[in-house]
Amino acid sequence: MTSLVQRKARTGSEIHAARAMSLARALRLTAAQQADQLMALALSALSVTRRQVSSEGVEDCLEAEWLSLLMDGAGGQVAAVLLDPVLVEGLIQQQTTGKVRPALEGVEPRSHTATDAALCAPYIETLLRRAAQLPEEEADRELLAGYRFGVWAQDTQQAKLAMDAPAYDVVEMTVDLAAGARAGKIVLILPEPVQIAPVYDDVDEEQSQPEQSEKLTHNVMQLHAELSIALTRITMPIQKVSEFRVGDVLDLQISSMAQALVLDANGRALSRGTLGQVDGLRAVQVEQQKAKHHTQPRRRVSDRAELDLPDVTAPIETNDSRVSPTEVSVPSISDVDIFGDMSDFPDLPDIDEAAKAADDQILDWDVKQETAQEEDTSASQKQAGW
Repeated sequence: MTSLVQRKARTGSEIHAARAMSLARALRLTAAQQADQLMALALSALSVTRRQVSSEGVEDCLEAEWLSLLMDGAGGQVAAVLLDPVLVEGLIQQQTTGKVRPALEGVEPRSHTATDAALCAPYIETLLRRAAQLPEEEADRELLAGYRFGVWAQDTQQAKLAMDAPAYDVVEMTVDLAAGARAGKIVLILPEPVQIAPVYDDVDEEQSQPEQSEKLTHNVMQLHAELSIALTRITMPIQKVSEFRVGDVLDLQISSMAQALVLDANGRALSRGTLGQVDGLRAVQVEQQKAKHHTQPRRRVSDRAELDLPDVTAPIETNDSRVSPTEVSVPSISDVDIFGDMSDFPDLPDIDEAAKAADDQILDWDVKQETAQEEDTSASQKQAGW
């Protein structure tokens, strides 16, 4: 017999569970809301189940006929979202024709394409992003947060190789489209969140974190660069190379080791140097590059000390003594006589008389011009026989 206290406790837990925002409830609400907002599609989640599988059990969750979307998450984690063919066709029909038609019986599903993935990915990406904000449990929010569409997995092998987390949460949703026109499943294969904490070597927790520049310097100094040393480069046809035999000798056509090339991993020449030995080990002495001031202009005031420039502020040298530029006297502009002595200029005529003389001169010129035109006209008429 269940006691009265147990019945009261069970009733309280049921009420709390009904009001709490669980992972399943968050997915059901978000799936319906986003389908209506993005595609004007009436979608309802009939059931949501959740289970955990190991990395070996992920292969059993993958279906070859289903559409597989790989989602990129925080910290390089990869999740997978699977949609069955019936659901994919319904989503595409709603976005292209605006209506979901019932599935035909006896028709084999077609192969999925990259276009199918591009049409379904925005809805799945929005579903995960919006649903991650609703659950009350922090672990549920971290499970859904931070995912965006990465790539379409063309087969199960590609999806399996991309998913390398130690454990996964498999959330299976059964959804209904357009009030019973179609029903399908959405399977979320989500890796368990991994907490990525900063690592500091030989640093107490009470000490402050190093500066950004110190972090960058430490990381750069820990990098490994693969460099190769080449004495020379020879070009020859592949037919000649295929005829090489043991004991053949190649003429490198070099007379010294002072023209060795320093190559990177891609075969690009970075510098030149001299090949030799130091303490019985092979070594190369790399040529030093030109200083920065040899290749870049020096325009700052602080650069003048290193440049061989004349001192333009030095005192001016004269025959007898050195006179500073500041001691040279320059007369004022107002004291300079720019017109000079004007007493030698002749008297100018009266303005009225000068104007009358100019008018008479212009009138004589007009009369001469008309006379010349009349003479030219008479001459041309005589030549024409008029």
